[in-house]
Amino acid sequence: MRLVVYLPFLVSALLGLTIPRFGRRLAPATGTRLLVASGAACALSTAFALAALAGTYVGQLPAVAAFGDWSVRLLKANDPVPPLVGQAALGLLAVLAVLAAATAVRRGLALAEAARACRGAHPGAGDLVIVRDAVPRARAVPGRRAGRIVVTTGMLRALTAEERRVLLAHERAHLGDRHHLYRLAAAVTAALNPMLAALPRTVEYTTERWADERAAAHVGDRRLAARAVIRAALATSRHAVGPAALAFSDGAVPDRITCLLDAPPRRRPFAVAALVAVLTLCLIAVNEARADTESLFERSEPATLTSHA
Repeated sequence: MRLVVYLPFLVSALLGLTIPRFGRRLAPATGTRLLVASGAACALSTAFALAALAGTYVGQLPAVAAFGDWSVRLLKANDPVPPLVGQAALGLLAVLAVLAAATAVRRGLALAEAARACRGAHPGAGDLVIVRDAVPRARAVPGRRAGRIVVTTGMLRALTAEERRVLLAHERAHLGDRHHLYRLAAAVTAALNPMLAALPRTVEYTTERWADERAAAHVGDRRLAARAVIRAALATSRHAVGPAALAFSDGAVPDRITCLLDAPPRRRPFAVAALVAVLTLCLIAVNEARADTESLFERSEPATLTSHA
């Protein structure tokens, strides 16, 4: 097996160091999509690489070799992966798979908890739910269909009528663009590949910026949108709302305000090209590792030795 099997780990390390920079340079919608896609590609390719490394060790177990019809002696002779590396890859893959599954379950439970929090609320117009609570809060709660926007009476009192329009447009953008799915994918990706630990926080920021831009376009006034974010942030107490809910005043508020007071985000073709290159490298590495693994086991079949005699 060639060194290309280790390429996904190198790419993941480089991406992990630059994720926050990409999140701030790219337009929020583009950045969210590309970061989640490239992160998922890195996580899956590193998982495949670990499986390939572990597979050479597992394949040398007599019971597995008998089932696969290859020679343990030939596989050991042909295998360039040290047994300790194969054992470590197997253990690490198992731990990361459990962490990723646990993260997905935890997020799902948080989503269900956020949906239960809507019970007993007073319905407003359409998807709006008004909760009698003096603590200023506003959040988008995804559902099986369109989801709901939960706003407390404290938040409504804190904003002017125009600022409420910004708030509702922001939360509807979260629901309409399914931002909770991007956040879920980012969290599971980081659990599967810890080198991408910066991804969930960055995607939280980019989805907030994405919703900000949608809200500013809806009301046609970027300064009004910035003022609404400022007022909501000042009014909101620090209360956890859970990872399933997307809150209006969360996610690097000073940076969001600065961006709203600036011109709309520009295109960054070089940053896009860099993330596309990450995807390409991961695909190449996976394909080469797959081919090397297949070749290794084929050369370890006794019939192969006989045919060349």
